[in-house]
Amino acid sequence: MRCNGKYLYKFIYTLSLVSLSLSPSLSGHQRRSSGGGGGWSTSDVRGQTAWVGSGTMLGEVYYAIANKTSRLGFPGSVGPTVGIGGYLSGGGFDLMLRKHGLASDHVLDATMVDAKGRLLDRAAMKADLFWAIRGGGSGNFGIVLSCKLRLVPIPATVTVFTVHRSRNQSTTNLLIKWQRVAPSLPSDAFLHVVVPLYLDTRAGLIAIMADTFPELNVTASDCTEMMWIQSVLDFAFYSTGKPSEMLLDRGNGIGDPSGSWMRLARSS
Repeated sequence: MRCNGKYLYKFIYTLSLVSLSLSPSLSGHQRRSSGGGGGWSTSDVRGQTAWVGSGTMLGEVYYAIANKTSRLGFPGSVGPTVGIGGYLSGGGFDLMLRKHGLASDHVLDATMVDAKGRLLDRAAMKADLFWAIRGGGSGNFGIVLSCKLRLVPIPATVTVFTVHRSRNQSTTNLLIKWQRVAPSLPSDAFLHVVVPLYLDTRAGLIAIMADTFPELNVTASDCTEMMWIQSVLDFAFYSTGKPSEMLLDRGNGIGDPSGSWMRLARSS
């Protein structure tokens, strides 16, 4: 069953009184996350934060942020249908990992219901429990209803690049070199065999690759400059020309950007 987070803590408390158990489910990799917090997102551009319900998909979070500003983002998965509740409970890593660390490192506060039906925030749950819900596994310590996220600064331009090499073009040697080079690259660069990303312009990327990985022979024609939200669409749908509303798709059609799941707060 799926419950409104507003009443969930009362429901859990009632179950505890009559000795009934509840088995919550909150997985990152499913189209309909069953978190009690439901799907919603409120963002504060000035404060560089956002509150999100545990049932919110990452695509919905990206969409909400991008509708407010192009200079802030969140280090979440490249899969827009991943539920943020399960994603954060497992730590969460993505293409900005080298620059900004795990997604769970950017959880500033949370609301959750414990096994006794108590509604807790960060101050009430104490440091150990707050640490545990950010990477310790889904549903192990209670039902997380919502999280307050720290948004990260995004440059006006990021660069996505693709270099195609066949097996007869020394691919094996390139992969061996990649494993040696990747850890020493600047933190703005995420060099992945499938989806590389550089948090700046193509000129900077080409210079870095020429210095650290000349065998890859990255050229301007391999690179595409775009806004961060366009890179999200590119990784998710292999095209920057897709409408951003596709990030709202929960598996049964394009989402409604004016739907009740998203309540955007205006910065004053």
